[in-house]
Amino acid sequence: MSRSSFSRRQLLMALAAVPATTSFVRTLRADPTAPAPKRLVLVMQNNGTQQANFWPDATMRSPILNHLFTDPATGKDNGLKAKTTVVKGVYVPNDSNGTNGNQHDMGFARMFTGAKLAALGGQPWGGAASVDQLVARTWNVDTLTLAILASQTEPHPKPGFDHRESFSYLGPATLKHPRKDPRAVFDYLFPPTGSTTNDPTTARRRASVLDAVAGNLFEVSARLGAEERNKLDYHLSAIRDVERRVTNTCGVPPSRPQDYLAMDPTAELSTDAFITRMVDDMIELLVLSLKCGISRVATLQLGYGGGKWRFGWQGIDLNCHDSVAHLDTSDGGSSAVNTNRVVLMNQYYAGRVARLATMLDAIPEGSGTMLDNTLLVWANELGRGDHNQENVPIVLIGKAGGALPKGGRLIDAGRQPFNRLGCTILNAMGQPAAGFGDVPDCGVFHGL
Repeated sequence: MSRSSFSRRQLLMALAAVPATTSFVRTLRADPTAPAPKRLVLVMQNNGTQQANFWPDATMRSPILNHLFTDPATGKDNGLKAKTTVVKGVYVPNDSNGTNGNQHDMGFARMFTGAKLAALGGQPWGGAASVDQLVARTWNVDTLTLAILASQTEPHPKPGFDHRESFSYLGPATLKHPRKDPRAVFDYLFPPTGSTTNDPTTARRRASVLDAVAGNLFEVSARLGAEERNKLDYHLSAIRDVERRVTNTCGVPPSRPQDYLAMDPTAELSTDAFITRMVDDMIELLVLSLKCGISRVATLQLGYGGGKWRFGWQGIDLNCHDSVAHLDTSDGGSSAVNTNRVVLMNQYYAGRVARLATMLDAIPEGSGTMLDNTLLVWANELGRGDHNQENVPIVLIGKAGGALPKGGRLIDAGRQPFNRLGCTILNAMGQPAAGFGDVPDCGVFHGL
């Protein structure tokens, strides 16, 4: 057996140990001067907004958006306004496409798929893969898909409404099912070893796996020729760089979230008691997954399509689908009391998006922050809660790695088909597209 054939075979065998770390190598990069990876985060809410109190004035302020741009602890500007673009005029065509779906389904299942509703037993499902899945496939990564679906008014899923569990689709009528338990999400991101109890040294354990891989490769190195040894040295350097970045950038993960299911078996289904804590846990886990290089594409769903949170934490405590959102029958509001309730609901959503964005903006990366390399999209299934599909609010936060360098503005270029959102996302993520979904030539948002 020749030395060269032996060396190549041994090199390939040694590198077979590397796949467990390739996602980290790809994301964290051995070359610290290389551009930071782009990331995509989608946040979806339901039941529309309060139109008169959402759209910003010339200073980008409004009663709802103020909660996106203000630090709740200090009342000061949090810096997000300069990295935010608000798009007005987006509409979803009123087309059930032969299904039994209503406007909730049209917005919920179509917003990020761009396709007409698909009938499955007459029920309305998304008709194509959603844009998060398209981006992830191009990048050859998996997505982190999160949702908080509990509702004591109407638990989900209920018979005939399985399609409203997720807005993320792997393909026509094929959901990407969301993860709904914060503790289970933590264990998925940082799997315990040896037991189901929490190990506070997860990051160090991950680095120790890299040590083992590197050790195997070092053993092979002495038996390789010069050319193969140089290639191997590159991989060893990459592994050590991963180890350093996992330890220094990610650090030791925080303690596991509370065990909500142990406290109440209905926590994820039929009680509102834990919603706010679960939402904040999911936000922290989403940011952690991006920071640690575990994910590059993530989605967060705040309630199911047409959901029925009561918003007791906002002082409302009503069926906020039937008894609040549906009563918002004009852009100016139907009554002062109901308008205030719709505003309070949407101020909560704005505050959670702000929490997510400011956490990303606090992570240094390259010459800026992680938010600068991320596109965070905050969308809605309706424009107004009475099933109106005009002026669906779309908020783009972050610079998408330079694709959206200018923020601090409202784009109001007239009516724009919702398909332009998917097209805009693809192009911002470096995946050129002329259109999206069932409008293959729609282009990106005008005025952007």
